[in-house]
Amino acid sequence: MRWPRVGPRRLLVLAPAILMVWSFIVWESLPYDNPILLLVRFASRQVLPFLRTPLGDNDNWVFDHPPFPVRFDQDVGFIVKTGYGTQTRIPAQLDALDLLPDGSAAENLLVIADFAAGLSRNGHSIEIHDSIAVLAANQALTTFHGSERLLKYNNLTAAIKSRTKAVDEISRDVGWELDAMKFVPGLEMAYKKMPSKKWYVMVDDDTYILKPSLGRVLGHMDHSRPMYTGNAVGDYKGRFAHGGSGIVLSQAAMAKVFGENSHLVSAAYVDSLTEAWGDKVLAEMLMRAGIYLDERYSHFFNGERPRMTRIRGDRVCSPIVSFHGLAGPGQMEEVGRTFRGIDVPITWGALWKIYGQPGIDDFIQTPTRPHQDYVGRTDESTMSLQGVTSAGGCLDTCVKHHSNCLAWTWDESMGACHISPWMIIGEKSQGKLPGSMLLQCRRF
Repeated sequence: MRWPRVGPRRLLVLAPAILMVWSFIVWESLPYDNPILLLVRFASRQVLPFLRTPLGDNDNWVFDHPPFPVRFDQDVGFIVKTGYGTQTRIPAQLDALDLLPDGSAAENLLVIADFAAGLSRNGHSIEIHDSIAVLAANQALTTFHGSERLLKYNNLTAAIKSRTKAVDEISRDVGWELDAMKFVPGLEMAYKKMPSKKWYVMVDDDTYILKPSLGRVLGHMDHSRPMYTGNAVGDYKGRFAHGGSGIVLSQAAMAKVFGENSHLVSAAYVDSLTEAWGDKVLAEMLMRAGIYLDERYSHFFNGERPRMTRIRGDRVCSPIVSFHGLAGPGQMEEVGRTFRGIDVPITWGALWKIYGQPGIDDFIQTPTRPHQDYVGRTDESTMSLQGVTSAGGCLDTCVKHHSNCLAWTWDESMGACHISPWMIIGEKSQGKLPGSMLLQCRRF
């Protein structure tokens, strides 16, 4: 039997199909952490911001009727991560989030830390669970009990039990290291306690979640599919959701890891003995299960306090889900009061009005605001010029670079002009004259 000859024309037709099949086979056979696979995923996600038009309507879908409605009293489990040195933040945070254990709220909450204790707030008892104890008891760590990080945990535990005066100092010294060990066991504990939740949200003890915004976003996501999302950080070799901005996992994702792949959990426990960041350990464990960070929703999450939040042109009309860094005295209470009673999604742009900032007409009449700073912390995205002798000169610079300037600040003492592609509400800053290009934001 002779095989029919394949002519050049047929080869041209078959070649793309063969290439696609071959590429699919290679793609599927690559390990989860293959640099090529990670680079392709990273590059494709970096294109997303350029597809989002400034002040556009990209996120209008969020405000449509949600196909998967979410009820926080039934469908969402919260995991709050704290530590011995920061435990005093918990009562105010739970109060601000309406999560103080009472009725159904008790079934929706798990507070984890590097120690176990009980707190109280307005007659409510708050139980803190030691998630590192769960990790330490895992069989995979039998040969690691002499590891430096576990020894530090044991020293802290002993200091707490003996009530030594040095316990606060010990906690400050080792708290950040022990934090990396809380993520995975904390989520495992949450899955065992709340196996039927559709969504699991892990936050730090200085994080505030805007529930109306989060609920609307989750309402457009299918919890029966493995989903992992949050504020994306890291390079292409290790993208992960920033823990302080809030981490969201679907029921399917939790079941796939903690219900079906316990060996991956054990491996993550071992990794957390040396990895600096627990949120990265979590991401790597999920990648091993074939669950990658979904960055389509990253721009909803925020890692700053409200007044320091960077309001960018491409997300003015998008819901904002979180604030972070509310560790100072009264900061969590103030945010809780500000947003309590608001039952609709809150956009990034709406923060400007909520915090009483000037409107467009005000800026037309008075384009500067003494002793205010609408730029905030500078980085590689900002432009800084020296030798600028007036606020007007700084304003002219912003106008000249209007496509990349939403705010400018002139530092009179330094003769420096800073312009940024975002604007912040800001706090009082002596000696600075700022302005905002609100004329570009008429679609607020």
